[in-house]
Amino acid sequence: MSITIVDQWLQQAGYEYHCFISWPHTKDTDVSDCAKYVKDRIEQRLASLVPNPKVFIDETGIIVADDWEKTLGRALCRSVAMVAICTPMYYHPAHRWCGLEWATMQALSAKRLPGNNFKAIIPLLARKSDPLPQAVAKKQYIDLSRNLTLGRRFYTTNEFRERMQTVIERIDEIAVALEANQSVPQCERFRFPKESAFLDYEARLQPFPFRRP
Repeated sequence: MSITIVDQWLQQAGYEYHCFISWPHTKDTDVSDCAKYVKDRIEQRLASLVPNPKVFIDETGIIVADDWEKTLGRALCRSVAMVAICTPMYYHPAHRWCGLEWATMQALSAKRLPGNNFKAIIPLLARKSDPLPQAVAKKQYIDLSRNLTLGRRFYTTNEFRERMQTVIERIDEIAVALEANQSVPQCERFRFPKESAFLDYEARLQPFPFRRP
């Protein structure tokens, strides 16, 4: 079974997005570029599997008149999976919402995927931290940190396509498990948790990698 077969069930159950992109909003264009390229590639790849692939990224998903927290919560709760663009700033207290998004999807995974040895969070390491938070280290993360030094050229490489294929395979696995468990979103009373998943985390900053033009 694959996401192609269960996609209609996902829509009928109330899932709106195949993936939610969680990332730290900073002036670091490397990170914002990564989030946008990842979104585009996931949608392109899913287009060969489902009729209407949808990936939520809050740069384009929230309009001015929206209730920001309500819109963000609704999108996260109605997402099949979450891809986290991880950097040291992702875990920083200044970016508390990243930690709340992680904690939210961790809690939703516990309810929706009981008995499975995986969760609905897919970490992509854009920059490594020393050490990684335990919440990240114990998951099967995908490391892009060395390759992002290539700049935008990296997103045209076979290696990037291979990494994104791994993401698609995990989304597929999560989607199939949701259908098998008959796990519907149930977002009517959704509330963000009060504490970040990285509340007590402290990282040692790493040297900034040299980026090729």
